[in-house]
Amino acid sequence: MESQRQYLNDARLDRQLAEDGYVVIPFLSDAEVFSLKQVFEDAHPEQPAPFYATAHHQDSDFRKKMSAAISEVLKSHCDEVFNDCNLLGASFISKSKDDASKLQPHQDWNIVDENEFRSFNLWIPLVDLTEENGAIEVLPKSHNWVRGYRHSSIDCAYRKVHDMVWENMKPLYMKAGEALIYDHSLLHASKANRTADKRIACASGVMPKEAQMYFYWNNNGTVEQYKSNVEFFMTQNIFEGPNGLEKVAELEYDFPTVEESDFYRFIGKEMPKSEPIIEEVSVQSEQETDSRSFWQTYTPMNILREIHYRITSGN
Repeated sequence: MESQRQYLNDARLDRQLAEDGYVVIPFLSDAEVFSLKQVFEDAHPEQPAPFYATAHHQDSDFRKKMSAAISEVLKSHCDEVFNDCNLLGASFISKSKDDASKLQPHQDWNIVDENEFRSFNLWIPLVDLTEENGAIEVLPKSHNWVRGYRHSSIDCAYRKVHDMVWENMKPLYMKAGEALIYDHSLLHASKANRTADKRIACASGVMPKEAQMYFYWNNNGTVEQYKSNVEFFMTQNIFEGPNGLEKVAELEYDFPTVEESDFYRFIGKEMPKSEPIIEEVSVQSEQETDSRSFWQTYTPMNILREIHYRITSGN
């Protein structure tokens, strides 16, 4: 069972994080926001892709350089906010004006044993967020709906209900320098940036100091658990498998799929009843169903048969 550990120093915020799966708090100063934006701009004269993260850059040395620059600014604030937790590798995330900058609803990967601990993302916009530039959106309380294993090799449990997830998302119109702290299992997303300016943010994983970091991988229908570390995430292609990691377990897993009925139950609403299908019956006139004349239909013999039937049937 997951322990009742306190992850944030502020007990009220910690309760909110446990209940809703996220909190938003003041975090960076204007000067720190400016400094981090400058680091990103100096390293990226051009936007590399519509949706881009330095953590996914092919050059591991570049990933480390960007992570170190961000972490240097974040660390002192993290020590004030988090209770005995480690700041993990950090990344810039940028969206340019492009439909492809849209990020579908998803959950972040497990990096700890979530039966014992929780892990989080610390996400900070370096510009004010609006509906037009692709504000981050969250689905409150969704972090507790489906407990499972998450990696790009494992199908998303919510893949059948993405439209319903979108309809229930809550956009967060945060100011530059505010911090969103969210549980890695919380559903979140962002729509496309439709402005001329880049929507720049930075983020870092956070986990308890006493927790072991893990990497989960779907190997032909078997979820494997590997001991992991920050260096692995900084230097390896994490989408291609557990290169060089030590396997510690093969886990039984039924790969859950959330259906519409499940989703309505999660959000506490009654599933709409489907309308009954009423078949249209074509009512035709007597002349259309029987084109014979009156005397062709009601011959003397037919009339006698009808009288006999009515007498014998009691009508």
